[in-house]
Amino acid sequence: MPSMARTTRPNVDTPQYLSLYEAEAAGYGAYSTLRSWIAAGRLPAVRTGRRIKIRLEDLEAFARPAVVHHSEAKPAPETELNFAIARIVANAPRLTERQREQLASILGGNEAAHA
Repeated sequence: MPSMARTTRPNVDTPQYLSLYEAEAAGYGAYSTLRSWIAAGRLPAVRTGRRIKIRLEDLEAFARPAVVHHSEAKPAPETELNFAIARIVANAPRLTERQREQLASILGGNEAAHA
């Protein structure tokens, strides 16, 4: 009686794991980036022996579109400018009075400097 090779199908419910190199090759990020995300706790991973593996499901959940499409109505340029100014002001360091005067002079807010 000939022996029949037994083939097994992967269980659909079994999670698929990728090594960091496989995840990098699949385009999920650079090896070092994936390592830093794991170290920061942003991306779950498991260790099997000396290898670190990431569930494909976790990589898919972590991926997001690079371009966010907003509504077709484009905000007025003044609105965009106001948002940009608000971001700059929120992230700017505190200025001394002298620095504020210099900045006002550069931006044209100090008319005495232009006379």
